[in-house]
Amino acid sequence: MGKRERITYLELLRGILIIAVVAIHTTSFSVTKLPTGSTLYPLYYIVNVGCNFAVPGFLFLSALLLFYHYDGRQLSWLSFYKKRIKKVVVPYLFWSFFYAAYYTYAHGLSLEQGWHRFWSNLPLGNNYEHLYFMIIIAQFYLLFPLFMLLQKIPVLKRHPLVFGIAVQLAVYLLNYYVWHMDEIGTFIGSYMLYLYLGAYAAKKMREEGARQAFGSGAVWMSAAFIAAAAVYIGQKWLQTAAPHWVPQPYLSYMNKLSEGLYFSLACLFLLQLARKFRQGSPLYKTLFSLGAYSYGIYLLHPFFLLLWREYVQQTGPSSYHLLVWAGGALSILLSWAIVKAVSRTPLAPYIVGESAK
Repeated sequence: MGKRERITYLELLRGILIIAVVAIHTTSFSVTKLPTGSTLYPLYYIVNVGCNFAVPGFLFLSALLLFYHYDGRQLSWLSFYKKRIKKVVVPYLFWSFFYAAYYTYAHGLSLEQGWHRFWSNLPLGNNYEHLYFMIIIAQFYLLFPLFMLLQKIPVLKRHPLVFGIAVQLAVYLLNYYVWHMDEIGTFIGSYMLYLYLGAYAAKKMREEGARQAFGSGAVWMSAAFIAAAAVYIGQKWLQTAAPHWVPQPYLSYMNKLSEGLYFSLACLFLLQLARKFRQGSPLYKTLFSLGAYSYGIYLLHPFFLLLWREYVQQTGPSSYHLLVWAGGALSILLSWAIVKAVSRTPLAPYIVGESAK
């Protein structure tokens, strides 16, 4: 069976998602440090919370690509895992060590303390706050043979999204009532909805064609996305502005429902949006390049934000807001330039992943 066509507009989706990731990290400090009553706090909050679809979006995209290219095909698992070890495990070890070394230096820890911290934080991606994603994606790759085996079940193959919703709901209820896992965000079961949404999207693309699938219903999709965003952000704001509501049991159910609906609609809405960019336009080229180098940008940009906040960020009201956004823009531009340069070297796959050519 021949190789399936490359879906070029997915790189644009990747570019949008990496911008959302940087936006989350750019605004996170202000959301935690500024008083909620300050004039621009709602702006920081809306951007920060509104972009929370980024990690589910990357998982959706990863699942879409794997299911699209490999479902129904013979696969060499040795070749599959050799590639993933080079692309995921080695960069994860490199960047975990990098961030742990900087933390050891910045906090004046001894080498012994630094090593102990590095190894203890390694299993769950805690050497820096964004590395947990690497643990999730590694679990997905590790379990991919099981996903392929499940795809042989006719009813699951026909209705992957229903299965994803059912597993997601089961994991949520089990954790809420039985497991009480503190690190549930690093467990692959927490993202089954988005992985099987990717499987559903891949199924539609195989059946209808990559360029035809999801080409209609843009108005309804946009309206549903905006409505879901308003509900999700509104509920998150309620938890911040009126925390006495949080202990209400029904609020947890509503939050989980609105979160799953918003993130899922965001994935499909942005997928449709990516298809509409005019090929060759400046925005198309920019998003495509950001998408091509998004893996390395994801790994590197928090370091520049860290340096910016430590050595540049001011607390004066006149310059604070300008410097927050300038730091975010500079972190993505510097990361983009460095990753692009590193990608031309033989070490690129081991440090910043493989960019799209």
